[in-house]
Amino acid sequence: MSAIATAPPASATPAVAGHLARAARAIEPILTRVVLAGPPAVALLVNDSSVRVPQMNFAVDSVFQLLSTSMIDRLGRDLQQLGFARTGRTERGDRWRHDDGTAFDLIQVQTDGDTPHQLSLEYATLLTQSLAVGEGIALRVASAPALLALECTSFALGPAHALDSEELERVILLVAGRREIENECAAAPPELRSIITASLRRLATADALSLLVYRALPDTAMLPALAARVRERIVRMAS
Repeated sequence: MSAIATAPPASATPAVAGHLARAARAIEPILTRVVLAGPPAVALLVNDSSVRVPQMNFAVDSVFQLLSTSMIDRLGRDLQQLGFARTGRTERGDRWRHDDGTAFDLIQVQTDGDTPHQLSLEYATLLTQSLAVGEGIALRVASAPALLALECTSFALGPAHALDSEELERVILLVAGRREIENECAAAPPELRSIITASLRRLATADALSLLVYRALPDTAMLPALAARVRERIVRMAS
């Protein structure tokens, strides 16, 4: 399943769009075989102009996350032909870097995963939309429900407390800043929907929720109505 957007959301910052455009052009021959996930994908999917996307710093060693169900080694040969070099290898995937500073993690997605995280990764490669990140170039981006589930399961796997969780901050940003998020999650496959609702149910009852909302959306300090709206949306989506 996929959807097409001919232009980036108005709320995507120039830094995000510019960085992704440069990276996308560097790997253009393999773009149809990979899916963008991670923080820049969340920023691209925010489309409510009343919600400000936090500024991202893209230093020379910044990486972004690409998901693929293709064989990593096969994609690796194509990347080497494009001038990339493998700089690290883990059980999940590889890190690649170009001399121009473009770097990313290429993650192999198992299509028979039986954990919530693997299930979320698989859906992230299946439920996508195409977003323009530059003139004449677009990236396949994981859908909002798949990204929500990925961030929730990544938090559950990690050691961080809720108050220290960047994953939960991105969950709140996506819930607050994507206008269609409730309808999209309601229409998501049942397996994915159950991951999201269970995670948001825990978040809705967490003592740390108000502080997490403020950290993810600093504007709520001056806009209490925005904070209330976000908390109410989380509660609705958790039901």
